[in-house]
Amino acid sequence: MRHPFLVILFAIAMLSAACSSTVAGTPVRATGAQGALDFDRLDVGPYPTKPSQPLGVAGDPLRGMVIEAQRMANHVIGPWEVDPVLTKWFGFGAMVLPRAQALGLIGPGDLGMVASRHNFINGFATARTEDDKKLLLNAVLRFPDDDAATAAASALGETAMRQQGADGPAQTVSIPGHSGAKANTYTTVDRTAGKRHAVRSFAAHGPYVFMQLAQSTDGAEQAAEMVAKTLDLQGPEIDSFRATDPSEFADISIDPTGLLAQVIPVEAPDPMLTKNAYYERRGALHFQSDPTRSAQLFADTGTDLVAMAKASVYEAEDAAGAKGVVDEFYAEVSPKSKPANPVRNMPDSRCMQLEDRSFYCLATADQYAIEAAGPTLLDAQQLTAAQYVMLLS
Repeated sequence: MRHPFLVILFAIAMLSAACSSTVAGTPVRATGAQGALDFDRLDVGPYPTKPSQPLGVAGDPLRGMVIEAQRMANHVIGPWEVDPVLTKWFGFGAMVLPRAQALGLIGPGDLGMVASRHNFINGFATARTEDDKKLLLNAVLRFPDDDAATAAASALGETAMRQQGADGPAQTVSIPGHSGAKANTYTTVDRTAGKRHAVRSFAAHGPYVFMQLAQSTDGAEQAAEMVAKTLDLQGPEIDSFRATDPSEFADISIDPTGLLAQVIPVEAPDPMLTKNAYYERRGALHFQSDPTRSAQLFADTGTDLVAMAKASVYEAEDAAGAKGVVDEFYAEVSPKSKPANPVRNMPDSRCMQLEDRSFYCLATADQYAIEAAGPTLLDAQQLTAAQYVMLLS
């Protein structure tokens, strides 16, 4: 499967079906734009076909906190940037950290309590692996100010020292070039990989704490080197992030680009808090099944903006770029899927049945590439058709 996050969408779709709910909206027949397909011949099913009104601002601080963390994703270093072999999806993959308790999903459970005591604001985490050889998780955690971050990094590091490894308690370890990092090492045992050497690190950088978990079958030194390179890259990148003051979270714009309003929304709760959102190029790569491959594709096609909701829409430089995105996605998925009928009356669309027996469709609409998935072929086809109409109506 090309995009692991589609598994979550599939699960959400099944849950929604069990509750007898549908996507809000009434199908609207519009006159096709110049060069567009005949909208009247497209089966859009229950899906809306008119873009939302301008989405405005968050309206409440909690929603703004999530949107701010989604924005932060554009400035969080992906593991593949540290080592290009780190492309395999691992665990949660990528997620928004909207509150301190969420840290329990990426580390020992008491990390959340420690972060909370230092007034943790929000964060974003991303993780990838190289089969059974290497693993890297990188998270950026935001605190109110530099002093709070420094205190939090120290306290988190001390808490993580209680980690019990396969060979005994964790031991302190130095991160090359980063003497201020609070890091420890311990061993784990995996059924298939055998013994792994792990390094967990916390380093303060301004109002942020950089948290890494690196594992390697080659030794703790190699794991520490992965952490060091991550820190080398993460510092300058987060410095370019224009953070919003927490007092202004309620006023964060939901859709400053206008693209998200043109994408069919997810109505059910999103467990990773990464949907109904727009991302710039680096942010979007956190959700690709092969981010190294997609990074080159996005550069070649001028794809700098992606909106992820019920469907996903990739805005390329032009129509040729959108076709390039679809062609490459198809090439990536087709070796592990079965061909399925294209969307009816959309001759350039492509659909496939994936290994988990769900369905996946691709299409273009001018400079946009459309990606949609569903539990049945008809659902995936209708979602694709509706998204096409919404973009061009």
